[in-house]
Amino acid sequence: MPDRPPSPTDLVKRFDLLKKGRDNGSSNRPPATEPGLDPVESKVESWCHSYHKKRLEVYRKDRAVLTDRMKMKRPEKDADAMAEEDCQAMKSKVVTARTDLSRHREAVEEFQEKVQAVKEKHDLDETARPKMPESVARFAGTLVFLILLETLVNGFFFGDHVSRGLLGGTSIAVLISVVNVVGLGWVAGMLIRMTAHQKDLWRLSGVIGTVLVVAAAVLLNLFVAHFRDALPDDYPPVPDPVEVMTIGSPPPQANDRADSLAACLEAVEGEGEARAGREARCLLFKGQPFELDGFQSYMLMLVGLMMFGSATWKWWARQDPHPDFSQAVKDHDKAQHALDSYEGDLLEELDRDRQSAVKQQERHARLLDPLDHWDRADLAYNELCKRLEECREDAEDLEKSCRSAIASYRSANRAAPRTQPEPESWSAVWTATWRLPEAPARPNIGTRSEAKGRAEEANTVKKRRIKKLNDCYKECEIEIRDITRIEES
Repeated sequence: MPDRPPSPTDLVKRFDLLKKGRDNGSSNRPPATEPGLDPVESKVESWCHSYHKKRLEVYRKDRAVLTDRMKMKRPEKDADAMAEEDCQAMKSKVVTARTDLSRHREAVEEFQEKVQAVKEKHDLDETARPKMPESVARFAGTLVFLILLETLVNGFFFGDHVSRGLLGGTSIAVLISVVNVVGLGWVAGMLIRMTAHQKDLWRLSGVIGTVLVVAAAVLLNLFVAHFRDALPDDYPPVPDPVEVMTIGSPPPQANDRADSLAACLEAVEGEGEARAGREARCLLFKGQPFELDGFQSYMLMLVGLMMFGSATWKWWARQDPHPDFSQAVKDHDKAQHALDSYEGDLLEELDRDRQSAVKQQERHARLLDPLDHWDRADLAYNELCKRLEECREDAEDLEKSCRSAIASYRSANRAAPRTQPEPESWSAVWTATWRLPEAPARPNIGTRSEAKGRAEEANTVKKRRIKKLNDCYKECEIEIRDITRIEES
């Protein structure tokens, strides 16, 4: 269906009225005795009637939509009842969760009493903090790194004095590194931790033991550095006593020791590695013990002591003087975390319920907003009046086009050479008998000023309902806090 009714020319072309009028006129059709419209005119009238009927259907659909916009759409539930139901739902959740909250709180209180009992057992004050060591994987990885680092350094220094170079020196240094890092480091860390013990006897034992272990570490690394000096370079021939004296630099009063070293070297027998090992033992035990020769030996000793100190610190950080205290604190923190998580989840769920309830109140208020309804109804009524006017104008234009098309058909019929007179009904002008729609009734919505006043009152009521929801949530939050509150011991 076109947007506007067809013009008379469109109807004449559609039904070929001029040709049909001339043909029927030449054949004396319609006869003078035929009343009303002939078949050609009836087709034109029927088509125009169908067009008008479709146009009315469009208007009726538009009218139904616009009339529906004029009505106030009331929600299924009352706003006050909704607010009351939402408040009861929040309170019911608190009642349901009361048992679990109490259970979590009692667990926290139980572990709190256990922590206090352990503090009294070990005579710890309120500032005492548990020892929380790092993870086993990280701790072990650090020790392995220290062992590898010291092994590579020792291997580099020993590599110039063994036949297999760096690989041979590294294999010798592995055992030294393990003893230095794992053995002495663990003992030193444990003894240093004992120096902070509550009992005097344990503290004294820790101090004495620490001094002894540190001394052992210094002697070990000094021994290793001196042993490195004692190893000959690339297994040289047996050095004479003069060369030997330059290594140890014995004082003048040490003639007996020099003679003993010379005798030891002269007695060395064998070849290759066996001979070099015997020479090294002579230089180590018969020469000047623990005297270093060269910068590399001092660096070797310094690196060993650094690795020992690092390992001692790691072992000390790993040791826990009061494991039962640390475990009690861990259990307490775990129970406290469970309580906080449960409480937080419950409050978060209640807050979501509150926000959802507030949004429902907002939507409910928008649906019943008097000012919005007035504007919507007024706009819909004006649009409906405009659609009615267009429908009536279309009906009038369609009637004029149909009347003019029928008149053109009759004129062409008269102009043909008729031998009989035309029907008497053609003396009357054709008019449409269509029923036009009635004007719509204006909705009873009052003035806009009145609607604005009602909207202000409705907004005040809405704010009161939302405040009720917020107050209910606050009461639930306070009740939850009271249930989970733990008295400080």
